[in-house]
Amino acid sequence: MKELKWKKEVTYLLEYNGDSFEKTHYVNGIDGRRYQSTEDRINDMVPGLTTLKSTGNDFQVIKAELVASRDINLNGVESTELIYHFPDIDFYFHCSYRQGNFSYSYLHY
Repeated sequence: MKELKWKKEVTYLLEYNGDSFEKTHYVNGIDGRRYQSTEDRINDMVPGLTTLKSTGNDFQVIKAELVASRDINLNGVESTELIYHFPDIDFYFHCSYRQGNFSYSYLHY
């Protein structure tokens, strides 16, 4: 049996309206998948599985390209829908931004 060890594969840097957000993916070297967590929680909790495959590359920080945005108003709450491109895996990441906060759904990732 192999020992389960987590290592960072990539951190994406998302920037919008003067604010930034980092999204880090981890791999375990066993199943070829990417997982999401934060550095302060990776050793205390089971990381969340994504639908993304590992590239096998050494760790890198990548600035994600903002490719589209639109302002939305849901029940009187103003926010902005954003789409970023993760170039190393040719993936488009959807999220929303409101008053300095980035948010996204784990169900679509």
